[in-house]
Amino acid sequence: MANKYIFYDLETTGRGKKESPNAFGTTPKWEQILQIAAIVTDENFQPTNQNINEFCRPRTSIISQPGALLTTQKGIKEALNAKMSSYELIKKINSTFDEWKKDEPDTVFIGHNIIEFDESVLEYNLFNNLFFPYITRKNRGDTLSLARALYAINPSGIKTPLTARGNPSFKLEKLAELNNLPIEFAHDAFSDVKTSIALTKYIQESSKENWEQLKMTMSKEKAIDYVSSNKGFCYMTSFAGRVKLQALSMVCESQYSGWFHTIDLSHDPEPLIECNSEEFKKLIKKKNRYVICNQHPILLPGKIAINYEPYNEIGSEVLNERAKMVYKNKALADKFKLMEIDRQIEKEEESSQDNLFPESKANLFTQFGQTSEIAQFHEKANWSDKYKIALGIKDPRASFMLKRLIFDESPKTLSNEDFKTIHRELHDRLVINQERPFTTIPEAMNYVDTEFSKLEENDDEDKDKKLLILKDYNKYLQFLEKYFSNKNAEPLPTGSELAKTIFS
Repeated sequence: MANKYIFYDLETTGRGKKESPNAFGTTPKWEQILQIAAIVTDENFQPTNQNINEFCRPRTSIISQPGALLTTQKGIKEALNAKMSSYELIKKINSTFDEWKKDEPDTVFIGHNIIEFDESVLEYNLFNNLFFPYITRKNRGDTLSLARALYAINPSGIKTPLTARGNPSFKLEKLAELNNLPIEFAHDAFSDVKTSIALTKYIQESSKENWEQLKMTMSKEKAIDYVSSNKGFCYMTSFAGRVKLQALSMVCESQYSGWFHTIDLSHDPEPLIECNSEEFKKLIKKKNRYVICNQHPILLPGKIAINYEPYNEIGSEVLNERAKMVYKNKALADKFKLMEIDRQIEKEEESSQDNLFPESKANLFTQFGQTSEIAQFHEKANWSDKYKIALGIKDPRASFMLKRLIFDESPKTLSNEDFKTIHRELHDRLVINQERPFTTIPEAMNYVDTEFSKLEENDDEDKDKKLLILKDYNKYLQFLEKYFSNKNAEPLPTGSELAKTIFS
């Protein structure tokens, strides 16, 4: 049982992009953290005196999406004058979270929409600074999922606005407004954390009979046990704002620990059992679902399936028979495993080298080796000593990441050769107008023009402030474009000195 919850929220350089042109959705893993707020609560969601609320300066090598600056209404001048550098903030997050959870192994990290967004951003910011990326595993919760779960169980239990398509919206500030929850400043991390705490307490009190079930799914180990030991269960899904429950039965664990192949019991499983492996790959489409146990899946008892479409028409007797056929079926498990092998081969053949960068996969951290040397890097007090250790890191990916970090934090520390190498690499990444998984300078300039046009055409009450933010950011982008295009560039100053250089 969790006796401690760490609620946190991030403000970042953007909402992310597609990692490749063929990707289904966007990923935020290339974005930088600009603000973090976190509050520790007890099991009753009463805040303790443990909290942080910190801002940092943007890294020179990461380009913010102007929409992010407009959302928080903190311009680039203000960001450049923040007290902490990016590395200093990430180091503080790592040590603070580690300290907070060390005396309580079941501590849950929780926030609004953190599974899809904040967790990825946090992991990759840790990784890009060569800290162990997965400090929030294995207990994670998401107030977005909890709010959707309450709505799925009892639509009248929580008030939601509607989208243009008529589906419920679960944006935090709107939920707070409609359900009389505290909100101070929308899109400020510390305010959003307080609202997330209030929302969780509201859900707990509104659905006490289901709360223990919902809380259980925040634990990877307990979710695995639930999926493994129940022949049938309900799983909450959401697509384009539409919330529904699926009745599923588990076949087997996938190649990834805690990821399970399941089949939707709205479909007759017999054809899947009888077919061969090639036919299975065609028939299985839209009949199966991954249940990922470390991503706070909402799992509910299978018996409630008959309260929802289409299972109410199928009936409990048929659903039970199908679950018996599917549950841990060896023939189905073998077909899933063969399909996984085929898909892995296809993925490797299709993967393009164009968008593969040293910092593209956080799980590479365990392959870098030299753990003690990397730890010493973080322990050293000055960048000259850190650079000496970086020069001894053998893995070329880790070596590049550390030198790029020093380029952002203390560029004068680098040798002339290393400085030019990183400068040239960043020119090719940020200035050349081509598709990248992160925001480039030409892209950001186009975004600025678009935002200018939007503001000129409407009567936004913060119009003047936003226009100034865009004007300053455009000047910052022009400066960086010129800087990275200069083959003879010298190291830049950092922080407030860089702000003076650009805006004096």
